[in-house]
Amino acid sequence: MNYKATPKMKSRLLALLLFTLPILAAADPAWIWASNTPHDAEKAQFRKTFVVTGAIKTATLVMACDNGAKLFVNGQAAGENRDWQTPTHAPVKQFLRNGENELRIDAHNDNGAAGLLVELTIVMENGKKMLIESAADWQTAAGEGGATDWKPATVIAKYGAAPWGAVLAAVKRAPGKAPANAPANEEIVKLPGFKVERIYSVPKAEQGSWVSMTVDPKGRLIVCDQRGGLFRVTVPPIGSKAEPAVEPLHADIGGAHGLLFAFNSLYVMVNERAGKQGLWRLKYRASDDQFDAPELLCKLDGGGEHGPHGVVLGPDGKSIYFVAGNHTKPPASQTVMRSANAWGEDHLLPRMWDANGHARGILAPGGYTIKTDPDGKKIELFCAGFRNHYDIAFDANGELFTYDSDMEWDMGSPWYMPTRINHCVSGGDYGWRSGAGRWPAYYADSLPAAVDIGPGSPTGTVFGTGAKFPAKYQRAFFASDWTYGTMYAIHLVPDGASFKAVKEEFVSGKPLPLTDLLINPADGAMYFLIGGRGGQSALYRVTYAGKEPTARVAALPPTPEAKLRRGLETLHLEGAGPDAVAKAWPYLGHKDRFVRWAARVAVERQPSAPWAERALQEKNPQAAIEALIALARVGDKTLQPRLIESLGRIDYAKLDDFQKLALLRAYELCFTRMGKPDADACAKLAAKFDALYPQKDNFANRELCQLLIFLDSPKVVPKTLNLMAAAKDDHVQIASDTLLARNAGYAKAVESVHGSQPNQQQIAFIYALRNAKTGWTPESRKTYFSWFQRAHKWKGGNSFKGFIENIRKEALAGFVPENERAALDEISSKNETIAANIVPPKGPGRDYTVASALALAPAGLKGRNFEDGKNMFNALNCAVCHRFNGDGGGIGPDITGAGNRYNLHDLLENIVEPSKVISDQYESHEIEKKDGTLVTGRIVVEENGKVFVMTNPFAPNDLVAIDSSEIKNKTVSKTSIMPPGLINLLNPDELLDLLAYLQSGGNPQDKVFKK
Repeated sequence: MNYKATPKMKSRLLALLLFTLPILAAADPAWIWASNTPHDAEKAQFRKTFVVTGAIKTATLVMACDNGAKLFVNGQAAGENRDWQTPTHAPVKQFLRNGENELRIDAHNDNGAAGLLVELTIVMENGKKMLIESAADWQTAAGEGGATDWKPATVIAKYGAAPWGAVLAAVKRAPGKAPANAPANEEIVKLPGFKVERIYSVPKAEQGSWVSMTVDPKGRLIVCDQRGGLFRVTVPPIGSKAEPAVEPLHADIGGAHGLLFAFNSLYVMVNERAGKQGLWRLKYRASDDQFDAPELLCKLDGGGEHGPHGVVLGPDGKSIYFVAGNHTKPPASQTVMRSANAWGEDHLLPRMWDANGHARGILAPGGYTIKTDPDGKKIELFCAGFRNHYDIAFDANGELFTYDSDMEWDMGSPWYMPTRINHCVSGGDYGWRSGAGRWPAYYADSLPAAVDIGPGSPTGTVFGTGAKFPAKYQRAFFASDWTYGTMYAIHLVPDGASFKAVKEEFVSGKPLPLTDLLINPADGAMYFLIGGRGGQSALYRVTYAGKEPTARVAALPPTPEAKLRRGLETLHLEGAGPDAVAKAWPYLGHKDRFVRWAARVAVERQPSAPWAERALQEKNPQAAIEALIALARVGDKTLQPRLIESLGRIDYAKLDDFQKLALLRAYELCFTRMGKPDADACAKLAAKFDALYPQKDNFANRELCQLLIFLDSPKVVPKTLNLMAAAKDDHVQIASDTLLARNAGYAKAVESVHGSQPNQQQIAFIYALRNAKTGWTPESRKTYFSWFQRAHKWKGGNSFKGFIENIRKEALAGFVPENERAALDEISSKNETIAANIVPPKGPGRDYTVASALALAPAGLKGRNFEDGKNMFNALNCAVCHRFNGDGGGIGPDITGAGNRYNLHDLLENIVEPSKVISDQYESHEIEKKDGTLVTGRIVVEENGKVFVMTNPFAPNDLVAIDSSEIKNKTVSKTSIMPPGLINLLNPDELLDLLAYLQSGGNPQDKVFKK
């Protein structure tokens, strides 16, 4: 009788054999797939059955799939792999049972090569081991889930074969043994009396890089890997030396930038999973201490580093607030607005888009804050006008604050705004507009910062409410900066209806790439995370051990102006009827800017016809300016002549400085919203403003210059050129002395923005004058274009030189006669940049890996040579793509603060394996044309029916132009435009000097250069 064993029987026999061996020698798993010819966008299932007998001690499964896979153990979701270069490490003991078990994996291939690699190691209580590996005895079927047409899987390649290599090497170590390369306690700078302890260093290969965190009612932390799943952390008691207990939450969700446990549910703000971005809810089950399947409450259109971010509980305990960056459209289901839904760009003169194409075409409202109910049924846009605020927090009185990002590429320009702390109020607009269109803080139709911080990358925020800290820090707003590794304590001082603020460095380290923080009510401690962009992650705890009292303090009572503003804000809600105008109107003339704002928003929300005449007849100058701004924004355009007449009755000379700026802004809004008046009206208005120009105030002169250019004044050109000759910047921001000392690059960046050069007032004038059509002479044109010889030498952010060049080009095309153009082009093109004296590497080089490079400095970097490191940076052309200390290109990220956010391992990983983690801000594309040709590179700009691609990072200005009609397909490339192997030219000493230079931030006094 010819007997043939079934696959199930084979697996049982194999299991019995395994249990007769003391230790099973590990073979290598194979790469398997459904066939030898993978298809693009192919979905395939794989399964393997096996038998377990006895008590299990540990069970760990490691999985990598090109391009991605979801793991199910006995029908339960147990893990997901999204990138074969970062294998998933999943503890699966809880899913296994005595008897027969099944592994099932739903895999998918995006394009090109495909393969699945699996290794399951089971250790029994008696010490015996069992190994399950992907091999030819696995089964496969098409599609996802529910298959019946199983067939044998195909072995694609042996482990270690190209293109995958030895991908499991990083995770073949004892589970839980995390690398100790996050900053130790003694390496972190903190305020006197406070204690910082690293309580967990996250094993990156197994648990990723943590960026978001919340706390459940039992005091346990729930955290999320930026590109992976959720974990629950039971922290040890304060004073204990034990490590936290970390367990994966086997929920089919992850990639979260924001987490919140509230209303017996876990709210997850998904960002990093394409097509799933938005607010999700997982209801908690007390019966098994787990969560139900996720349900989508609010879908959001946007992702990546400017996508949806933090989520917090509202101060009423009945609502949820969340934030999104400026690359995220407001929810399609939006039904309620706190403002009048009158967003506009409102640039009097044509706006210039970012010179590198960033955020091109993205319009108001920019980044925003949403309020919703626990079920996500009512979506309310609370405030907007941010660039990319990552998190928000409420103080003990229910006032909302955020830490908004700067556009670091704008540094040196008059439209640059540093990172800032904002008091977020109902219906607020905080002035972000793309490119050179960023509104200045003095615009009356936007709101200012409580305090400017400086260059950086804002991440998590929290108030100290509930912390066992001294009173000052219980009331502080804590704001984290990822780039420069600094957490600020922001001390808010009531100032009328809003706040002024003082910043203080609370915690800092190098590297300390802060991602999120919270106060745990269970123990009164602060917890914070570091990580992000695939970097080494760790969890820290901050406690107070000083002598000051830490008893819970009450909130400071709100000011009368704050109470008034809050009362007016109730008129922004649905159901506020026409009587809202009568209630709000008396406060349009209030001395407090935030009270006036609340009143004007209440008025604008109501139909304008009933209150238009009252606005036109208002006698109080301050109230008239606010009322006429409101009418310009939402009123009938036919009222423009009367609106101009009403503005004309306000005596400019009798106003204070801010009122003067507000009046000029009211005129601008009258034109941006209602159109340009006829020639006669323009001439009369030009004469009016000519009589005022110039003023002593720089900002007033900027606005008068714009108005006169818009109105075609023949006098504005000579007047402005005369002003430029003596223009000085008055508004200088002083950065923290300790931060300046620690970060030479930060100091240089601040100096380049706020020092004597570049002269932002001159740039503001030259930017505006590019639009002037009247009043030019050959001599004045020569004067104007001669200015660029000086401007070419100034330094700023990644886009600074591009802005200067684009201003020059637009001016040449705009007002220069053909017979003068060549000469003025030559004059304005001169750039007397002196090339650096660069010495090439001596070598001999090596084929470096991360491990071999790390082995050169096992105790870290010390005693290195600053000048040699700087020379290697230039010799390898690093500055072509990266800015460092205010110099360099904008193809890749600014790496001035690399030493503050990356340890040596992660810094090397970014250099040696540049394709492993690519920020969405610097990704490249693969463009397939209809004729079959493929173009790979960075899309710089898309305009006029063409896509312009930079294909060579060492020739960034040589762009390939492709007609949009010729494009068949466009996908994000998984390969970094940064070439691998750049450091292989260097000998070990040269490499170590380069790494020291990068980690120092360009500071020759850094500890890495000390003997």
